[in-house]
Amino acid sequence: MTLTGNPSLLVAGIGEMVMSSSSDAHLVAYGLGSCIALAVWDPRTKVGGLAHFMLPNGPANAASPVKFIDTGLDAFLKSVEAKGASMNRSVLKAAGGAAMLTVGGGLAIGKRNAEAMNTALAQRGLSLSATALGGTAGRTVQLEVGDGRFLIKSLSSVTEL
Repeated sequence: MTLTGNPSLLVAGIGEMVMSSSSDAHLVAYGLGSCIALAVWDPRTKVGGLAHFMLPNGPANAASPVKFIDTGLDAFLKSVEAKGASMNRSVLKAAGGAAMLTVGGGLAIGKRNAEAMNTALAQRGLSLSATALGGTAGRTVQLEVGDGRFLIKSLSSVTEL
């Protein structure tokens, strides 16, 4: 299990989403701190999507399609469905939401992101099957489209969620 670069690597930068139906595709979000990466994978159609959300809420006309959970989640889910996934059978996993900025115990952006994601999914009748949310360490995640494995790299370890 490794997170390596190759020709079928699609990267979701901050506020971006990537998706694929190619069995050799690897969808990656690098350096998640307080941001949340949401992975959606349909085991029947083998369609996968990964979005890199930065904040819980923001303006609807943001330049990045999934920068904000409240305004970008529907766009992401619809894009994955347009690629052939069904939300009724898809597996959803999330990682990130770390406490990276603790200025006087204030902002708690990671915690707010995790709460916003869970609430937004519940409002749509969806839930996460697995999470790696919280903590204080950054993470890099990778969704293997061929088999739905969701890999998380933190410091010197790689684990599967």
